[in-house]
Amino acid sequence: MSQAVKISDIEMKALRDAARLNSRSISGQAEHWLRIGRAMERDPQVGYSRVEMALRGLEPVALDSLSEAEQDDFIQNLADAPATAAEEDFWRDRQRRGVGVGLDDKDRLVFGTPALKR
Repeated sequence: MSQAVKISDIEMKALRDAARLNSRSISGQAEHWLRIGRAMERDPQVGYSRVEMALRGLEPVALDSLSEAEQDDFIQNLADAPATAAEEDFWRDRQRRGVGVGLDDKDRLVFGTPALKR
C-alpha cells in the first residue's frame, strides 16, 4: 500500500534530479535512497553518524579504509553508473584529439582516432 509523505522543496528537487539521471521513477529513487540509508544505519562499521559527517565533508572516506567487499561494490557501482553528459563530452573530445580513451581486454591503452583537419 502506498503512503503520502511530505518532503521539502529542496529534497524533492534533488529526488527528481536523481530519478531523472538514474532512469528511475521518483518513487523508485526515493525507495532506493531509503534502502541505502537503512542499510547504512544498520551497519555498525559505517553508522549514521559517519555517513552524516561524510555528507557534510567532515570525514573523507578513503577507498582503502573500506573492506574488500565494500571496495568491490564501490568500484562496480562506478562501472555500472551511466555516464553523465559532461563525461560523454569529455570522452568524445579525447577521442577527437586521438588521445587515450580506455583499455582493451589486455589492459593496453586504446587511443581515439584524431579528427581530420580540413
